[in-house]
Order: sequence, then C-alpha cells, then structure tokens
Amino acid sequence: MIHMDFGQEFSRGPPANVSCHYVNSNFSLPLLQSTLPQRSIFFHQTSCPANLTPRQVCSIESAARTHPAWQINVIFSGPVHLETVNGVKLLKSFTNIKFWTINIKDFATNTPLEGLVSSGVLSKCKWGMERTRDVLKYLSLYRFGGIFLDLDIIIARTLGSLARNWAARENANKVGDGILAISKNSIGHNITDAAIRYIVSIYKNNDWCKESQDVVMGVLQELCSTPDANYMSAATCNGFEVYGSQFFYPIEKQSAREYFVPGEVQDLSAYIYHLWGDVTNGYKISKSSPYSKLARRFCPFNSLLNIKK
Repeated sequence: MIHMDFGQEFSRGPPANVSCHYVNSNFSLPLLQSTLPQRSIFFHQTSCPANLTPRQVCSIESAARTHPAWQINVIFSGPVHLETVNGVKLLKSFTNIKFWTINIKDFATNTPLEGLVSSGVLSKCKWGMERTRDVLKYLSLYRFGGIFLDLDIIIARTLGSLARNWAARENANKVGDGILAISKNSIGHNITDAAIRYIVSIYKNNDWCKESQDVVMGVLQELCSTPDANYMSAATCNGFEVYGSQFFYPIEKQSAREYFVPGEVQDLSAYIYHLWGDVTNGYKISKSSPYSKLARRFCPFNSLLNIKK
C-alpha cells in the first residue's frame, strides 16, 4: 500500500465541490458488486446531483445495442433518485444494462489509492470533478477489468473483436483515455498498476490539479519503448495495443462542430464516434447533421428526444 501526504492545497482556483461522492445516500440503487462478468463496459456518472442528459442516454443505449452479450454498467457516485433520472425507463428496457452506486471512499479501500481518496484532496482541487472521474475510472479497471467509455460517445460497432488491452490515439501526438480497455490478465494488471502509481506520483508532484493530465499517455511514455504516440503499439508497449484515431476519434476536437451541423458521416468504419462533450454540450443539433443520423441508427429509442435537446 502506498502512503503519502495528500494534505497540501493543490489549486489556487476555486475547488470543485465533490463532497457528494463521500455521502451514502443512494438507497434506491444496489452497491456495485464485488465481481462482474468479464465482458463489462463501464460508464461513470459523477455529476452532483446525478442525472443523465439525452446525449448520455444515447451513449448508453448505443453500447447496449451493439453489445447485447455484454453487461453495461452505469455507475452513479453522487446522490441520485433513479426514478427521476432522464431516460432511465428507456434504458431499463435493456436487460444488459445495470445501474449501480458506489461510495468513493469505500471503493478505494484496500487499493493503492485509499490514502489519496480518504485524505480529501479531491475537494481541494480546482479540477476535482474531472480528477474524481479519473480515479473512479482506473479503480474500476483495477478491480474488475473491462472497457471504460466516456459518456459523450456513440458506439457503432462491437468492441469484442479488438485486443483485450487497448487505447486509441486522439490525434498524432496523444493517446486518449476516454475510451480504454484493460483486462485482468498480466498485461492489464501491469497497466492499471502503473496508472494508479502514476496518479499518486502526479498528485505528490503537485501537477494533476493544476492542469489537464492524461494518465494513459503518461503511463505509456514510461512503459513503451518509444515516447512518440505514432509508434505506440502492442509491439512497442509490451502487448498493450494502441489503435489509430480514425476508429475512435474520426473527427478531432478542433473540428467537433462538424458532428452537429448539416452534413454526412464521413467515416463509416469507426467503432466509436467521440463527440467531445467538454466543448460541444451546448451545441444545438441539426436534424440533418452527422450526429442526428448516427443517433437515429444507434440509439433510436432516444434519438428524437436527443435531437430536440
């Protein structure tokens, strides 16, 4: 177990209020089980109070439709009344979608992140909500293995044919961790162990709360035989695969508006279309846009509500 002093103030800006993640108040949901199927997909909803936007409902629906034999885990870490969550009746019609709750402090117990989480440092961090989501992401993969997905995606193809441990380049210079598969085998264990130690180390060095940090890129730069994202692959990264951006991020962040204005889906070979929600959540959706066409195909139950959003 790693023990470090996490009491230092890490941000000069106003900290995010993440106290809701330490409250045991989700009585309407079961606690996340100690064991899950090997074929598991994880979505973490960390807002306070918790809810789902129509676009997030679309993300979950597309996962359930393209992976009928997988368990789709929707995990709430903040207080939530499931009956009032947007789209929950729609999602409950899929037998492979399961709703869970966790308490972050309990979830981190007996893991290398226990000291960091119990210290309360996340509540002192300007980017506390984002860092909380990162902690929960890697703890889920550390405990269970599976595939973590951001809630601003549409899945168009099954991921079951891919390698068991993988990430994808967002662009030529960076491997992203918003779409991440890590199994419980030795390759996956090496990655999650390195990721958690990397998180502890960047907190210790007073970095993570100051600016955006991509854990998987930092880990791969240490573990691969190359620091260049273009050359990261299973061959150079000890069995951990890195796929091209065209399959998961076919539209780069700076061009994200293309999803929402009239146009066609340019790349039909993608497994996932990442929508860059941090910059596009406020965009109105044209009914003739690529997003609208993808939604009608891959989340048809939710597409009408989604397009009106």
